[in-house]
Amino acid sequence: MKNDWKFKKSKLFLFSVFTAIGLINGLEKRFVDPSFNHSLPISERKFYIGLVPNPANAPNSTFDDIIRAYEETSRIAEISMIWVEKQGIGEYNLLKQNQVISGVRVYGLKPFVTLNFATIKQTPNGLEYKIDAPPGIIPSLSDSGFRSAWKNEARNIAQEFKPEYMSLGNEVNDYFYFHPNDLDAYLSLVEETYTVIKKVSPETKVLVVFSYNHLIENNQWELLQKFNDQFTMIRKRTFVDLIGLTTYPYQNFAIPADMPEDYYTKLKQYTNKPIAFTEIGWSSRGTNSEKTQADFLVKFLELTKSLDMEMVNWLFLHETTLSGIPGHISSPDVTTIALKKIDDSKKEIYNVWIRLKELKRL
Repeated sequence: MKNDWKFKKSKLFLFSVFTAIGLINGLEKRFVDPSFNHSLPISERKFYIGLVPNPANAPNSTFDDIIRAYEETSRIAEISMIWVEKQGIGEYNLLKQNQVISGVRVYGLKPFVTLNFATIKQTPNGLEYKIDAPPGIIPSLSDSGFRSAWKNEARNIAQEFKPEYMSLGNEVNDYFYFHPNDLDAYLSLVEETYTVIKKVSPETKVLVVFSYNHLIENNQWELLQKFNDQFTMIRKRTFVDLIGLTTYPYQNFAIPADMPEDYYTKLKQYTNKPIAFTEIGWSSRGTNSEKTQADFLVKFLELTKSLDMEMVNWLFLHETTLSGIPGHISSPDVTTIALKKIDDSKKEIYNVWIRLKELKRL
């Protein structure tokens, strides 16, 4: 999923961020409602937690709304998902212009950057998943020009910003469901790009993200195995440091209690990499409720407590609106996968999230 949060007026943005951090400096205390009645199934955590720091009052958010969203995210999370309009070749220049990564770091958040290779485009035949190549470059994962430009984009982002996390594709199994013949070219491209990134930013953790819902529905488990380290007679082949997953079980279960005990632990059969849950969530729209949404977070923590997890990221800070292609391909339910309502009031899950944040992290 993507959104179109843009950070124009980058110098003003950074000035405001630095001013806000000086004035506020995390002095506002976290508050858990006395009526809170969700017990967490874990007493400590090894993983980081994160959010998309989207502002309140969308689509009419003010600049102050944006600043407040980042300030709050810094208090209740540790990772910030960086979603910009362009997430393929050309993203580097956009990130330099908007300086959003610098703004995120001002608040002590770890930036998570995604470099995609494909996008959904409107064509005469309707919406189609296509390789995202700029004019003049052949849109093919096998084309040397595209591969060179994409690796150079990754190098520039890694060298300039040294992000803690860099994904080389979001929900990639959806693309390969329609284009299975491109998989081998992608695997070699990821392997080469991994090496490029590590040369200029050794501490950046590299991953590829899968849709867990579709991984299960389309029986794509073998894709996970493709990204395990491989050993040949000559060398060890490493593709990623982590396996990333998005997960939205409300699309398949009426209530969190219906989720089977092995819903997530079956991952151990297919990957030996630590897991990064880059997006998790449950809608609070329609037949769902705020309580059901909060129940899911508790259930998720129960079902994943035996996994080696790097991060757990809820989707949105605030309920929002989606427009353009994201709005067309996403259910309206998605816009409610947030800790707070669009008017900035707290939802029931907010208290559960705060309890999770306050756990001792090992």
